[in-house]
Amino acid sequence: MRLYPPAPAISRQPLAPLVLGGEQLTPATQVTITIYPLHRNRRVWNNPDSFDPDRFTVEQTKGRSRYAYLPFGAGPRVCIGASFAMIEATVVLAILVHAFRFNTVSGHRPHPVARVTLRPRGGMPLYIEPR
Repeated sequence: MRLYPPAPAISRQPLAPLVLGGEQLTPATQVTITIYPLHRNRRVWNNPDSFDPDRFTVEQTKGRSRYAYLPFGAGPRVCIGASFAMIEATVVLAILVHAFRFNTVSGHRPHPVARVTLRPRGGMPLYIEPR
């Protein structure tokens, strides 16, 4: 979700004129929040290109902005299915990891492609064995 967020970018428009980062924005201004590079920002994440679930422990999240991790957006327009998606993914992953062992295909590296959602070009080939 951090390395390959489902939505690599989101767009918003301000409701009223405002200054953001020294730039004057009007309600007609389209603002794009690029989640993919935000999740790989070296000023926010240590070793940002690696998978490390421990970076979400209570100790490691202290002091990190809640807006540093936006797999489903944030605020009043956060994805309506975010809570369900996280519950569903946790349950499915727990069942699969308990029943199977997953190994990557040697030499395969995912190449993300942005469509409506972010997905790996050519899929994600894995070797799957029962435990």
